[in-house]
Amino acid sequence: MPEFLLKGRLDGRQRNRLKSLFDMHYTPKELAEEIGMHVDQVYNVYVPLGCPQERDERNHLRINGKSFAEWYGKFYFKIHLKPNETFCKTCRKGVKIVQPKRHQKNGLEFLLSKCPVCGRKLSRFVSNQRR
Repeated sequence: MPEFLLKGRLDGRQRNRLKSLFDMHYTPKELAEEIGMHVDQVYNVYVPLGCPQERDERNHLRINGKSFAEWYGKFYFKIHLKPNETFCKTCRKGVKIVQPKRHQKNGLEFLLSKCPVCGRKLSRFVSNQRR
């Protein structure tokens, strides 16, 4: 399994904005404004990771909107966890829940456990009765 990347991940609103990108060339500043992120994220994260890009005759960076959206979807894949797993941000992978303790706070029910590999505290939400 390839390593799960946390750096450069977009939130839900930004991922939805990827769908509205046109099949045209954007400057990094235009792309950042369309998606709702800082232009430095384009230069410091996506370009070094190999996002689809071109240079024009004056060596300015151009990024095709549709190609970038497709690349992002393949490069930043969603991890699917089994019911007895939770995600460890230190190990960057799904790990089994070991000795879970059930807690409830303000109608929110969750499990607390420790990562069997690194010992980090982990949580997994079970149900949400708040309304």
